[in-house]
Amino acid sequence: MPSVSFPAGRTVLTLVGVTLVGTVLVLGLWFPGAASSTDSTPLGTNASERYAALDGLDATETTVIEHGDERRRTVAHVSLRPGTGKQRTVITHGPSRRYERRVSNGTVLWLYDRDGNTATMLPLSPDTDATSRGARIERLFTRLNVTDPDETTAVPVTPGVDPLPVVPHSGAGPPVSESVTGSANHGVSYNGTASVDGRETYVLRLTSAASSGYEQTLWVDTEHFFPLKHRTAWTDDGERVTVTTTYTNVTFDPGLSPETFQFDPPRNATVERPPTPEVTTHGSIAALRASTDISVPDPDLPATFELVYASQTTGKARGVGLQYVNATSTLSVAKYNLTYPVRGGDKRVTVAGREAVLSLGSTVSVSWNCPAYRYTVRGSGVSRERVLAVAESVACS
Repeated sequence: MPSVSFPAGRTVLTLVGVTLVGTVLVLGLWFPGAASSTDSTPLGTNASERYAALDGLDATETTVIEHGDERRRTVAHVSLRPGTGKQRTVITHGPSRRYERRVSNGTVLWLYDRDGNTATMLPLSPDTDATSRGARIERLFTRLNVTDPDETTAVPVTPGVDPLPVVPHSGAGPPVSESVTGSANHGVSYNGTASVDGRETYVLRLTSAASSGYEQTLWVDTEHFFPLKHRTAWTDDGERVTVTTTYTNVTFDPGLSPETFQFDPPRNATVERPPTPEVTTHGSIAALRASTDISVPDPDLPATFELVYASQTTGKARGVGLQYVNATSTLSVAKYNLTYPVRGGDKRVTVAGREAVLSLGSTVSVSWNCPAYRYTVRGSGVSRERVLAVAESVACS
C-alpha cells in the first residue's frame, strides 16, 4: 500500500515519494486526560477532539521500508498542521533526493529539486482522509472499550474496524472510501503502553482476516492521540514487506507561522506549472469506455482486486485511469497523451520491449512511453514484480 508521497492532499497529477503523515511527540511524564487505572472512563473517549485540537507540530520523520532483503531509510524534517493539508518537508537523508523540499499551504503544493534547480507547482484538493484520522482512531478505542492502560485485550476479526492508510492516496479521482477499505474484516488488540522517544503511547495492533500476514501496529500518543509511530507489514509473493514511520525530536504546538507553509522559488529556478486537467470519474469501465475515444487498458490483476473507480481526463492532458483495491493494497493504471523522456526514478527496466523507469518505495511505480501515450502503473502494498507484471499485461494497449 501506498511514496516520499506528499500527504497534504490529492493532485490531478500523481506524485511518487515516501512520506507517511502521522503524529509526533515531546518529552513528558504526566499527561492530562490519559486514563489511570482508577479511572472508569474508557481510553480514547475524546480522541478525535484531542487530535483536532493540535495546532501544529515540528519533528524528525524517519521512514524505513523493508522488502525482502532490501532496506530503504528516509529521514526528513517536517512541520505540519494536521488535518489542514499544510506541511513543509525537507528530506535530509534517503536513497533518492529528488524533490528534497515539499511545501504545501493546503491548496498548492510546491516540489523543489535542488540539483536541477527546478520548482514544480501543483494544485491540491482537500485530503478528507487526514481529517477523519482522529475519528478513526477513536473508533478503534471505542471498539476495544479499555479503561485500564496497563491491561491487554483483543476484539476478534469483525467488520467496522479500519486500519489507517499506509500512505496517502494520490492521483486523480476520489479517495478509496471507508466502505471499500472496511469491506475486509479486521481484528484489533490493545497491548498496553510503551514509550516512543520518551513519550507515553497506547499500543494498538490490527490484523486482517482477508490477507494472511497483514498487520498494522500504532503507537498512539496518550495526550494528543496521534500515532507517534506506525508499522504496517504484509507478505507479498512470499516476501515480507514492512513500512515503519517514527517521529522523534518532536515539539507539539510550536507556534508555526503562515510563512512556514509558503514557498518562494529561487530567482534563477525553472518554475513548472503543469496544466490542471478536468477529471470525470465513472463507476465502471464500461461507462468510461462509452464516454471516451481513448482505448482503455485491460490489466491482468489478481482476483482479490476490485475496481474503485475509472477516470477520464480532458484538457491539454487527455487520458484514462483505473484504480483498484483489495484488503491491503492499491493498484492504479494511467494512460495519457503527454510523453516525457525516460529519466529519474531508481532503476531502468523494460516493459513490452520499451525502456521504462521504475521508482521504488512504499509505493512502487513504473512508467513508459508508447507512440502516442505514456503509461504508468502504480502499486501500494504490492511487490515490484507484481507492478511490472501488470505493466506487461497493459503494454501499449
